[in-house]
Amino acid sequence: MLGVFFIPFNSWDGLSFLGEYHRDACLLFFIAPFTLLIFKKNIKLPLHSLIFYFLLLFLIWAVVTTSLNSIDISNYFFKQTSGYYRFFRQFVSLIIAAFILPIIFYNVFINVNESKLLLKIRSAMLFSFIVVLSYSFIEILIVKFDLIFLKKAVLNLYDYIPFVEAKVDLRGRRISSITYETPALGMYLITIFAWMASYTLTTKKYYNFIPAVLVIILAIISGSRSALFIILVQSAVFIIVISKIRKYKNIFSKVLISLAIILTITSIISGPKIFNYVQNEIHSFKLNDTDHAVSNKSRFGIQYALYKVFLENPIIGVGYGQQAFESRSKYPSWSKRNNWEFKLIYLNQNDRSFPPGYNLYLRLVAETGIIGLAIFLLFIAHILIWCYNEMKVKNNIISIIIFVSMIGFLLNWLKIDTFRIYGFWICLSLIFSITKLKRNNAK
Repeated sequence: MLGVFFIPFNSWDGLSFLGEYHRDACLLFFIAPFTLLIFKKNIKLPLHSLIFYFLLLFLIWAVVTTSLNSIDISNYFFKQTSGYYRFFRQFVSLIIAAFILPIIFYNVFINVNESKLLLKIRSAMLFSFIVVLSYSFIEILIVKFDLIFLKKAVLNLYDYIPFVEAKVDLRGRRISSITYETPALGMYLITIFAWMASYTLTTKKYYNFIPAVLVIILAIISGSRSALFIILVQSAVFIIVISKIRKYKNIFSKVLISLAIILTITSIISGPKIFNYVQNEIHSFKLNDTDHAVSNKSRFGIQYALYKVFLENPIIGVGYGQQAFESRSKYPSWSKRNNWEFKLIYLNQNDRSFPPGYNLYLRLVAETGIIGLAIFLLFIAHILIWCYNEMKVKNNIISIIIFVSMIGFLLNWLKIDTFRIYGFWICLSLIFSITKLKRNNAK
């Protein structure tokens, strides 16, 4: 519960020895029960689930494809890092996200019934969201309305909260709340949206829609373009799903009527402003956009290089965690022109941080080849099939939450290349535990 609550608390400097997890306060609370499980020697594995075997197969293939590329990897050296050391760090990171975390969650969830899981997880997310909102409100007053005095008078008080370092982005005027950057806030909002939207299905109070609406509003204000788009897609998927379930027909009607009224009023009052906002957001993805030219060129250039790496190594890839060694010579000239990120970070040998892949699917196909990507997509397909079957047969709320959340995570992986998405592994573990409970009840 504490781990779920602390998911967005990552604006502190963190613990450097944890690598890419160094900022994640929630990991400290998730790892604690894992040590208890080891001492008790009572770790249960979801061996009943086909999805789990596809996950294991993907982890095994990551080792196999690296072994098959061992000769090339032995010659890799970039940013003061060898290919083997890079694989070790990346694979440990993968094991933490894709094996240790799901096992921890599964061993906790297996002892709790479905309804209680829904209430407890959602409550923890709601309480953390309240903290996120309170910080964001003050941050908006400072960043958007230039009330700078609030930084020292109010915002700095958040420094007393564990794992939080109070800060504002006066230059970029973007909102990040208690997370370390705007994209991290966007990832958090994508994670909690389905849980907050589920309040419309479990309570008949007039304010049941407020949490989901606040998630959307914060996504708009934050300035995270991708998060806003993904959350809007999640909203559409959520509405479509409940429209097809008979017992939620009345809720669907109320949501549809409310949306129609809100959109009509908003269009009348702020129609031109909304049109200009949408137009600016679409334009912001161009390479010559004033505010986003550098980040766009970096993102598209790195993705192009990953595609080139895949074309040269289509079957087995170049080895897990090895894409940067191959792609650094394949960045297109247009992406490096007038781009300080390549000069100071991505191609700077003195900066030991490796360039991100900006797309998990491209990263996997470059590092693990068609075989690795196919295994991963089969893993994802079986998750979606489970969601479909569960919603079709039981129409339970938790399956709707998992499905809407998974849509968000899958879309988000089009712009990031990390498995360090706690919400995904929580949802996967819920699938394992719900399936296990159903089998036990059947017996």
